Amino acid sequence: MKLHFKDQAFSFELLRAASYAGYQGAEIGECLATAANIKEGDFNSWFEEWEKTAKRVEKIGENCLSKRHVVSGREALLRASNYYRTAEFFLKATDSRRDENYKKSVETFKKAMAEMDFYYEIVKIPYENSYMAGYFYRALDYDKNKQPCPTLIFIGGFDSTAEELYFCGAAAAIKRGYNCLVFDGPGQGETLRIQKIPTRFDYEVPVRAAIDYLESRRDVDMDKISLMGMSMGGYYAPRAAAFDKRIKACIAYDVFYDLWNSTINQNPKLKKLEGRSPMMIETMMRFAEKRSSNLRWAIQNSLWVFGIEHRNEIPETLKKYTLKGIANKIDCPLLILVGEADHFVSPEQVDEFANELKCSKTIRVFTREEGAEEH
Repeated sequence: MKLHFKDQAFSFELLRAASYAGYQGAEIGECLATAANIKEGDFNSWFEEWEKTAKRVEKIGENCLSKRHVVSGREALLRASNYYRTAEFFLKATDSRRDENYKKSVETFKKAMAEMDFYYEIVKIPYENSYMAGYFYRALDYDKNKQPCPTLIFIGGFDSTAEELYFCGAAAAIKRGYNCLVFDGPGQGETLRIQKIPTRFDYEVPVRAAIDYLESRRDVDMDKISLMGMSMGGYYAPRAAAFDKRIKACIAYDVFYDLWNSTINQNPKLKKLEGRSPMMIETMMRFAEKRSSNLRWAIQNSLWVFGIEHRNEIPETLKKYTLKGIANKIDCPLLILVGEADHFVSPEQVDEFANELKCSKTIRVFTREEGAEEH
């Protein structure tokens, strides 16, 4: 599926932003009008136009709230939050505009949440010598009977933020009788941008901290804890489920069984990096960045998220992120969700992952016919 742009990265990120319309995170017209002003493949143009839209929509939200038009105000601020996140997406980590727009995304989101008619909390989950920022959304059912509710822990992946997770999981969960806990783990959102903590392959550690936090709450049924990971979270969540038996169900919302294999399967030319010297890998990756906006973004984001200095470190770093020899330790039921035209995840990843699993599993492939084939 291509939306407006021929460039795969631009098309997908536009589709991603627009898809949150179902939970007031976007308006299709605003997204398409913004896209119409963007120069294809130009990261700076992408930033400028999305920031312009975000600022305009934020003003609408502020104006509505000043007149106590609460619903219109909070919905505009939710859209502004998504647009600010979208604006900074392709910028380098060292670009000051990235932090500025991230902070605006969080600020507008929190202003919108303050006007919601359901219960939520801004939380700080103790994590090693620091904390992980997030949100706890209480199931609407709890207000009816005051009984502990089943709880979904929802974690993002390589580039998501806790605020974004409201639109693509939390909002749906609370309507369906679930509490939902989302947070910025290592390599994500505030934990990466503000605290400068990169990601880690043993993601059961931050997930364990999140479950420990849930044990302190009276509104959580600890016998009904489920964990969902989106995008690269399709590695993080199964990894955590393999080591923490308090997780009673797991959802891989996309599958990264082996991150390096998936990367080279989807980008066959990167196989040429195998066995090369560090200097040659560095040179080849710099060349790849010039040929593909998708690879340019992926390589730049890898340096930031993994906390590494040189491009030549990327292959060996990615090889640490594998579920080989780990997936067979999962014993809770597992749901695998995958798009048939996913440009990040190769089909064999799903098969290899499913074949190693010994637990009960269900695979759901989303198709072109459904309009849901993308990552």
